[in-house]
Amino acid sequence: MVKWHPTGYRRWISSPTGSVLLLVLLALVGDYSSRGVFAASPLPDQSDVLYHAASVSSIAATRDVDSTYFLPNTTVPTHYSISLRTDIHNDVRTFSAITRIYLTVLAPTDLIVMHVQELNIASVALYRIASTGGNEIWIDSPTYMIDIVREHVTFRTAGMLPLGNYALEVAYTGSMRNYQSGYLVSRYRNEANEWRSVGTTHFQATLARRVFPCYDEPALKATFDLKITHHRAYTAIANMPLAGTEIDPNNREYLVSRFERTPLMSTYLLAFAVTDFKTLRNGQHEIVVRSNAQDDAMYALTVGSTILERLGSYLELSYYDYMPKMTSIAVPDRGTGAMENWGLVTYGEPSLLYSPAVNTYRNRKRVTTVIAHEYAHQWFGDLVSPRSWDFIWLSEGFATLYEYLATRLAEPGDEYWELFSVEVVQRAFLQDANEQIRPINWQAATQAEVSSLFDIIAYQKAGSVLNMFRNVLGESEWRQGLTQYLTDRGYDAATEENLALHLQRAVEGKDILPPTANVRDLLASWTDAPGFPVLNVYRLYRDGMMILSQERFLEQSVLPTGHVWHIPFNYAYESSATFYDLTTAGWLSSRAAKLETPVPDDEWVVFNKQQTGYYRVNYDRRNWDLLAQALMANRNAIHRANRAQLIDDAFNLARADLLDMAVVLRLMRYLRAERDYAPWYAADKVLTYLYDKVRATEHEHAFLVYVDELIEEVYATLSVDTVGQGESTLYKYLRQLITGWACRIGYKDCLERSRAALRKEFLPGQGEPSVAVHPDVRAVVYCYGLQQDSAEEFQLIFQRLMASRNQAERTDLIDALGCARNADSITSLLATIVFSAAPDTTFVYLSEERNRVFQAIYSGGRAPTLALMNVLSDPVSVQQLLAIVGEGTITNAVMNIAQRTNGAEEMARLEMMLTAMNGILPPGTLNNARDTAAARPQWFTTAEGLIVGEFLEHYNLP
Repeated sequence: MVKWHPTGYRRWISSPTGSVLLLVLLALVGDYSSRGVFAASPLPDQSDVLYHAASVSSIAATRDVDSTYFLPNTTVPTHYSISLRTDIHNDVRTFSAITRIYLTVLAPTDLIVMHVQELNIASVALYRIASTGGNEIWIDSPTYMIDIVREHVTFRTAGMLPLGNYALEVAYTGSMRNYQSGYLVSRYRNEANEWRSVGTTHFQATLARRVFPCYDEPALKATFDLKITHHRAYTAIANMPLAGTEIDPNNREYLVSRFERTPLMSTYLLAFAVTDFKTLRNGQHEIVVRSNAQDDAMYALTVGSTILERLGSYLELSYYDYMPKMTSIAVPDRGTGAMENWGLVTYGEPSLLYSPAVNTYRNRKRVTTVIAHEYAHQWFGDLVSPRSWDFIWLSEGFATLYEYLATRLAEPGDEYWELFSVEVVQRAFLQDANEQIRPINWQAATQAEVSSLFDIIAYQKAGSVLNMFRNVLGESEWRQGLTQYLTDRGYDAATEENLALHLQRAVEGKDILPPTANVRDLLASWTDAPGFPVLNVYRLYRDGMMILSQERFLEQSVLPTGHVWHIPFNYAYESSATFYDLTTAGWLSSRAAKLETPVPDDEWVVFNKQQTGYYRVNYDRRNWDLLAQALMANRNAIHRANRAQLIDDAFNLARADLLDMAVVLRLMRYLRAERDYAPWYAADKVLTYLYDKVRATEHEHAFLVYVDELIEEVYATLSVDTVGQGESTLYKYLRQLITGWACRIGYKDCLERSRAALRKEFLPGQGEPSVAVHPDVRAVVYCYGLQQDSAEEFQLIFQRLMASRNQAERTDLIDALGCARNADSITSLLATIVFSAAPDTTFVYLSEERNRVFQAIYSGGRAPTLALMNVLSDPVSVQQLLAIVGEGTITNAVMNIAQRTNGAEEMARLEMMLTAMNGILPPGTLNNARDTAAARPQWFTTAEGLIVGEFLEHYNLP
């Protein structure tokens, strides 16, 4: 699953009159009301990265779980027969159903316990299934009791049930929601601009129980028969192909769609949808989409078919050997997540739809990798499910790894695998360097505990560790082990031991692991302990001798621990720069060890080639100096992935006081000659961190001179406002990063080109044709083109936003609008949020877009942030916005403003805003914001701050 972003209900304040927002709204609206409508920062961010899990659960090292949340093992399911009726075509948010659960009693009992949530049960009947066949025998109408905390329903029979097979039939009604929980409602506007409602499902992790009583634990697999009664204007789809359609005998305007029986699978993988969408087909591969977005689905139809076929070949297990078809559906206004239901994958539209006319290379990357992620789940998670949620990483970790590897199999020219280290490994490090972090294997019982497991540990860390073992074991043995694992555990569930067993068998007798080692113990050292190590390389400079040691790395320090990781290592050095040989040279399986190497004492050494190992590396000061000199002399002597690793490791080691920050800044000076994206991605995080600290301080000018030194030569090789044929994906990533910094620090050429390109599209000269800005350079051009007083262009971009039906394009346009320096434009944009909640409004925002407006503004620079602060300083405006977007959005905006406050003048302005919000936001929130801003100047009194200031003094010279 690529994690969904939940949405909530919104309320409308009926009288916005008197607010500062209303005073400037007309400046934005212009003559817009007569038009037909459909209801960031340019620097690279994480919005297009599949993280699927935006946060990590912070949990103590050990805990006990409440086992009463688990079902008893006295009965198990074998089959479900579900008949559901829906009136979603009329936007009716309720449904009725009859589910018959076929089960086996394993121990004599008078209680049948399963899961249920918010279902209104009308009747219950229990039948005995004779072992010799024949008709079912009615036994009882059991009573029932619902535990709303544990979400259990206990059916009590009149007498003890002996061992055998039974069927429990339950009739009930349920309700739909408009966020990710059970059977969901989504709305969109069709070609006639009419609102239409459609129904889809989302059951992971513990939400199938919202639609039918069930044994809602992943190991309790069963088969499913499904029938859906719906209006004839709509179509039903499900995991399996349609088996037949009949007219509803009770109402000829309705049809009954009946589907083929599923294979054995977990309850959370059942899925269906009832829509008026169109189906596009490429053999057995289908895309279901609203009719006014069919063109945008063509890319997914083609690339998805290729990914599914290539993954099957790679694993030597064709998908179609297990399932007869694959359907992917694009769900309107459902955020950017996706869910891997077996045979029916659901996506938020930006993760499945791509139009080269309006969408960027980043959107294309999102679509490609999300499809790969969900299709990898068809084997890892669907065919073989985790035995319990404790092992969810066996599903999400593999999917994270193969969302990148599968694109290399299907679309190698896109170079997405090159982003794995920076987007997955380095991102996992940031969250995993927390003393309260959980290990990969982690027990969960309650619904909240289970939900918290879908985090960066299950996705990015697990994917990184799996990739490390892929390299350690070798690609051939790795694939062999996976094929046997999937074959052996197919239609069943698995634990880490099952995986380790088959990987061990694949390497037996091949001299890949140390003689006394086994995969289970090696893997457990990474999955059973929290955090990750730093490998310290201390060179003796005496005939190649080195001392290796390990300790747990934390974001602010290291932590002594009794745990020892089995760390696979390899290394390259100046006269043997074998960065493409990823063979493991040895293992550090103790706290420290002395290593004899052939490395000459006057040459640099780099450990962890291409950063395939999940650990950071620190060196003695002399080796860091040798590396800095080598990069300045010839950056290509060291692999690009390791150049990115060196910057990322050095910066985070310095943040943990394990390295001098001046080493990082000197190391990065080689970037003036860097042309690869990965090192610049790592450097961007350093520069963004430092700019946040020094902006609006005495060190800002020197920092800008330093950045200018780094980017000047690279900027000269890039085009701000045009896209050439044959440009690679990584070139486009690099261009956006570099030109974003160039405009940000005030390059006249960058700002003028952005401004001119923006005007050529929206306000061309007399008799000149409009020239659209290419989507791949739009982020920088639009953002910095709006840095001048450009109210007219701002209004035209807003009108384009309101008219667009492409959700990814809408997000990009919101980010651009948030960059405007014109305060009235920003205030007007916020006013549209208020008016978008009015009945029959012409201002139509999707469910998460109002929140995105706030994010775009406080990320867009100081000028738009000040305009936002002006609005938040008006109590009437705050109360209006609060009622629509909720306290969480306003609180998030306030804290982000506080986190961006530097200097006495900005602090005074912040205090004015917070004072005006007294009685609106809780006192604790306001005080937290004050404390956050007040603490920021303290950085300059730390060793890190003093070292950075001292380094930048060199750049303050006249």
